[in-house]
Amino acid sequence: MIILRPYQNEAIEAVHNYICTNPGNPCVSTPTGSGKSVMMAALIKKWHDEYPSVRGCILAHRKELVQQNYEKLTATGIDLPIGIYSAGLGRRDADANIVFASIDSVFKKSGDFTPFDFIFVDEAHRIPFSGEGKYRTFLSGCQRFNPKLKVVGWTATPWRMAGGALCHTDHILTEICYEAKITDLIRDGYLCQLRSKVGVSKADLSNVRKLSGGDYVTKSLAEATNLDAVVQSAVAEAVCIAKQHNRGAAVFYCVDIEHCKKVSAELAKYGINAPCLTGKTPPAIRDQIIRDFRVGNINAICNVNVLTEGFDAPRIDCIVLLRPTLSAGLFSQMVGRGLRLDQNKSYCLVLDFAGCIDEHGPVDLLGGSPTVMATCANCRESFSRSIKVCPSCGWIIPPKEMDRMEIAEREKRMHGTKASQKEILSNKPETLKVDAVYVSRHKKDGSPDSVCIQFRSGVRMFRHWLCLDHQGTSGEMAKKWYYRFFPTDCHKKITVDSVLGDLFISEKLLESIHTVTVLKRGKYYEVVGYNQQLA
Repeated sequence: MIILRPYQNEAIEAVHNYICTNPGNPCVSTPTGSGKSVMMAALIKKWHDEYPSVRGCILAHRKELVQQNYEKLTATGIDLPIGIYSAGLGRRDADANIVFASIDSVFKKSGDFTPFDFIFVDEAHRIPFSGEGKYRTFLSGCQRFNPKLKVVGWTATPWRMAGGALCHTDHILTEICYEAKITDLIRDGYLCQLRSKVGVSKADLSNVRKLSGGDYVTKSLAEATNLDAVVQSAVAEAVCIAKQHNRGAAVFYCVDIEHCKKVSAELAKYGINAPCLTGKTPPAIRDQIIRDFRVGNINAICNVNVLTEGFDAPRIDCIVLLRPTLSAGLFSQMVGRGLRLDQNKSYCLVLDFAGCIDEHGPVDLLGGSPTVMATCANCRESFSRSIKVCPSCGWIIPPKEMDRMEIAEREKRMHGTKASQKEILSNKPETLKVDAVYVSRHKKDGSPDSVCIQFRSGVRMFRHWLCLDHQGTSGEMAKKWYYRFFPTDCHKKITVDSVLGDLFISEKLLESIHTVTVLKRGKYYEVVGYNQQLA
């Protein structure tokens, strides 16, 4: 039996309500370590209890994620045929009601399955905005067999470096229906506290080439980072700081294979066994290294693009960033490996030798670039530039126009303000435009129910609770808050049930509240103002 945390219950309810009331496809954004596989399993169990014949597919890009998601559902004791379709796991259970699948194994095989009612996409930020990628190929194939198919995305990073926000009316996933913030889950004791140190030793990136609209060119980046002096200085500093903080399980993120080998060899000089994990490491050796690390037989690993998504080792208490990146998503995924709780650590230390915090700012404020819009030269339809084709008339953005827009966007970013904070978590107040409002019931053992109000600004979400059924000061403050925005209701008795019984409460709040001002108090964010002027 799975016992859900409050935010996990809220996420499940939000997905269910969205699918029941909206034509689009929702996305859940929760941090690494928040239990996305648990939430998916609980939601499938809920739907099966209501609709015993429900059929679904859970997509993931790594066999470890496929196996992990499968095990979480089987742990619920659900009475339903469950299968795996993954070459890496040696199974092809196409006839099961619920299929946990590797996208590499199924993307050309949508016709081999009885039509699905829903598809969950784990690590949904991997869905491209346009083109014929594996996810889009499989999803479009499944939609041909069931035009009413619902797709639900689950990700810690709801954006892509090229194109911005993952959810948009022009994309497969249309809206974030629920978001849990890192700071909230740290505050509530569900994630580990983060601390950061910015290293003195850094590579000179001034001449490193960049991909158009993307990250650094790996070869060029390696030429700047894979230097003896840079590696020796960074490793020496990292070892010194880690020892001072009594760190016992460290992951080093490197640029390429040669850089990884050099870092591993340098650590060996300090008596630290830190094997290399890269895309070239044989699967059996990779699995053994990860097992040894998880049980404490080794206390450090050097890796290149392996220990990011889908890697779960709660004992990690030190993240060493030696790989500069312009991708906020990659930065978030690397740092996220240290967020899981473990009885032997009170915080995870992030050592940044790559300028990632300077480049992206606090990890809890990451949001990627906003969706870049284009205007159709034929019908003047406004649409996401990333899909390249007008959804109304089919006009295709000419290559020269695409180049012009990308140059303009780069110029805009270059002249923008870069993050200057060196803390891994933020403490700066902001006033933000409210794009959407979601209202739901919040339950807490031993207390009356309250109303959870979520304000969405771009891909970020902030929550406020109305304890309308509570006695004393909290109840009075909640009523005062409500009457502030609905003064004509001041003669009515307002309760949690009466607010949730108003079918249009979200729309009414959106009409009344245009901006929210948020401030970090201690370890969490609080909405401290409304309708203040944007900067």
